[in-house]
Amino acid sequence: MFLMVDKKYYKLVSSYTRAATLTGRFFAYALAQFLISFNYGSYLLLNQISFGAVCVIIPIAIAFPPITKEIIDSKVESQGKKAVDDMRQKETSEDSSDKTAKAKDSGDAKTRDIKERMEEYSHFILHELKIFKRNKNVLKWSIWWALTSCGFYQITNYVQSLWATMQIISDNFNGITECINTLIGAMISFSLQYINKDWTVHDELILSITSIIIAVLLIIMSQIKSVIIAYILYVIITAIYTLLMTAACATIASELNSASYGFVFGLNTFVALLLETAITFAFADKHGFALPIREQVLLLTLFK
Repeated sequence: MFLMVDKKYYKLVSSYTRAATLTGRFFAYALAQFLISFNYGSYLLLNQISFGAVCVIIPIAIAFPPITKEIIDSKVESQGKKAVDDMRQKETSEDSSDKTAKAKDSGDAKTRDIKERMEEYSHFILHELKIFKRNKNVLKWSIWWALTSCGFYQITNYVQSLWATMQIISDNFNGITECINTLIGAMISFSLQYINKDWTVHDELILSITSIIIAVLLIIMSQIKSVIIAYILYVIITAIYTLLMTAACATIASELNSASYGFVFGLNTFVALLLETAITFAFADKHGFALPIREQVLLLTLFK
């Protein structure tokens, strides 16, 4: 998405895409809550609806035009930056120097081509990793992204187990809370485009204060007995995360060249999921500490 627009629209793109995702979640939660609350369907029906939605969206996603190498090269050149990976440089020199040599022995050519591409891809990865050394803003926001997303994923996975320890009669308000949560998040993400704020100014202070606030709210949520207060705290935590995550996407994108978006965003998400897997195994799994849910939530403050 960032490849297709000018850099001045990055905040707008980040705002729209995150708002669209949360709006979709809102309608999903609202539909599920309606069907279950009024006994129009079962949880099996919800699974069938989810499966059908995935089947519908796959061909739509496939129909979108791909981001080709030519588009990336054109965008990098338009930004006044040279190509950053050896892969494209070597491919260009090979095409211009000797195209007939490869046609003599197709088997050997394919073998060489695979080996060269693997080596070039390795050089590309190593070069892209250096972005975190060259650009401190990317490093700071990426560390925040990975650690906070890890904790947030864990909260969303297990928060209903925490609510269950507080609920006496019904859990029908869980879905309503998620509906409100995603709706507020979508509104925050959409409105961020109108906030004229340079998030790299005082970014360390902003990230530190918000992390402390989230940690304090998690400590309170892990100890209280009122599920209503737990609902409210969860909505506040999610709102803070959504605001900063939307800002993080736009901030990091504005610091990168076009060839690096997918790598940095993907690496941040991968590290977050890797940490989440390790936490789940250590805290929740029977082969780990198998901690009670309240203690799990309390320990998640370490990742804020």
